[in-house]
Amino acid sequence: MVLNNRTFLSPILALVFLLAACGVEGNQALQIPIPNPDQDSLGSFPSPVPEKVLSICLGAEPESLFLYGDQSISANMIRQAIYDNPVDEVDFQFSSNLLEEIPSQANELVSVVPVAVEPGERIVDSKGNLSILASGVVYRPSGCTKADCLEPYQNQAPVIMDQVEITFPVKSGINWSDGIPLTALDSEFSYQVARDIYGSLGPRNIRYTVSYEAVDQKTILWKGVPGFLGIYSYPEYLFRPLPKHLWGDLTMEELFSSEKTTQLPLSWGPYRIVEWITGDHISLVRNEEYHSFADEEPEFDYLVFRFVSGGEEALAAYYAGECDIVANEPGLVDYLPDLIDQEGDGELNLSYIAGGAWEQISFGINSLDPKRVLLQDPRTRQAIAQCINREKIAASRANAGTVVEGLYLPGDPRNNSSSYIYPYQPALAIGILEEMGWIDHDQDPTTPRIAFGVPGVKEGTAFQLSLLVAGSEEIPLSTESIQEDLEVCGIEIQIDVLPADELLAPGPEGPIFGREFDLALFAWSTGPYHLCQLFISDEIPGNYPLYPKGWGGTNASGYSNQEFDANCSELLNNLPDSQEIQEAVMRVQEVFTENLPVLPLFFRHQVILSRPRLIGFQSGKFQPFWNLEMIR
Repeated sequence: MVLNNRTFLSPILALVFLLAACGVEGNQALQIPIPNPDQDSLGSFPSPVPEKVLSICLGAEPESLFLYGDQSISANMIRQAIYDNPVDEVDFQFSSNLLEEIPSQANELVSVVPVAVEPGERIVDSKGNLSILASGVVYRPSGCTKADCLEPYQNQAPVIMDQVEITFPVKSGINWSDGIPLTALDSEFSYQVARDIYGSLGPRNIRYTVSYEAVDQKTILWKGVPGFLGIYSYPEYLFRPLPKHLWGDLTMEELFSSEKTTQLPLSWGPYRIVEWITGDHISLVRNEEYHSFADEEPEFDYLVFRFVSGGEEALAAYYAGECDIVANEPGLVDYLPDLIDQEGDGELNLSYIAGGAWEQISFGINSLDPKRVLLQDPRTRQAIAQCINREKIAASRANAGTVVEGLYLPGDPRNNSSSYIYPYQPALAIGILEEMGWIDHDQDPTTPRIAFGVPGVKEGTAFQLSLLVAGSEEIPLSTESIQEDLEVCGIEIQIDVLPADELLAPGPEGPIFGREFDLALFAWSTGPYHLCQLFISDEIPGNYPLYPKGWGGTNASGYSNQEFDANCSELLNNLPDSQEIQEAVMRVQEVFTENLPVLPLFFRHQVILSRPRLIGFQSGKFQPFWNLEMIR
């Protein structure tokens, strides 16, 4: 039996208030420890409850707090309290409590330097791929930012290429919680640890780095691989400091297993850890060595992260007064309609973290199945876009943010508002289909349209498509909505539900990345990269060498457009604050919107629950606790 969460919540809340009176089993009221200043490890402390405690309930417990160990959402949330994120991005603007300035070309902390590159040295080639300078490799000579100035290497003398240098100026006056000053050497040490752990297969900020050095106690100099200009944001290449004075002699095994790295890491943020009771909570105390350059010292003496399991237990803890904030609990979305009602009544506040995943409907434009030819014409895809009520789909999905038209989050200044052209207009969509030759031959809206004169489509072909979606045997409600909307337009939809690992398996076995599908509903993880690169021609999956990425390509739709490729290439091969990239951002969105390799739906969001009495809680992009010290 499937329960409707809206009707189920009322008895749950009755249970919640009962639990508030008697405590939640397995999660009794916390006795916050008062730390002994002389005690340097986890242990027992006297336990009177202090006056000001901020309690945050998390839906999962991390396994480790070592920076390069556990990368879970909960671990990163807790690290916000002890590391005071080096650079915050809020409302698409950067700020920092670690750096004197955010690097840019305007303040001359970012520069492009011509360097001589010898054969056999590592470079980034004309397509943005890591390569070795050798005969036949196409590269960008110094000063080249367009496709018309690329050159193939032909065993000549060393060539001159551009190398990006970023200077990160570290503020003075920041101390670790043991009183030792934090310096640029701690950031250099962090890079060295990350490089040793990940090697050449690590994240972008390691793969594209030639050197990362502390020039002095206050200055870090980053140098990129020659030819690499495709930096998404400069702060991405700043490494969060680790205490070299305390951890510098530890082995790799000790970094991953020591109590002082995994359970009690030294802090330079607003709080420091004093206790971790596995399965229940982590207690932190205000860091007396912390200095906020915004003059925002923490108001709360103690911070507690406690762990709950599921939305029901999270709500029980909240109404029992044991949580001031509930975060990283996916189960909250099941009760969202009632929570919105209670927010209106002043009982709670809701915040949303948008951007974790970009959900879309992918079109099988250039399928490897020769029978799948119905979606090759952009006009067909435009009509389908206007047949689908995306607002209705978003309303049926509790984790859905605002409906989007393109490649950027709502509010992102890079958004081109002029490209928003596909609202729900089934009558207009039907007109486009009929103009193309898709005819309602029997005047029966329950049967699919038939092709008469549709370019590239055999006469008499019925407009029938399959829609792939991940899940169990039960068809998701949002998918049924898509099916119903398209049938109104005369397009018959067969829904195929597959397990996620089968649906998204690499080609040629996986139906999506094996390019044998009509429509597919799935999401892409977001992060420090341009979404346009998912749809360039070089990313089409298929047999190598015909397809450069082999079956590892991301462009499952098979979409190929030279203008799109050229504009996306400019995004991938220019600095983020260059004039070239600002122009390319506008052009790539225009081509994307006209051609629609996929139909964007929304960026998924997480829900955070907090008490109305809390002031100053503001969720940043991907950083829900960026201003933890400002909460009052």
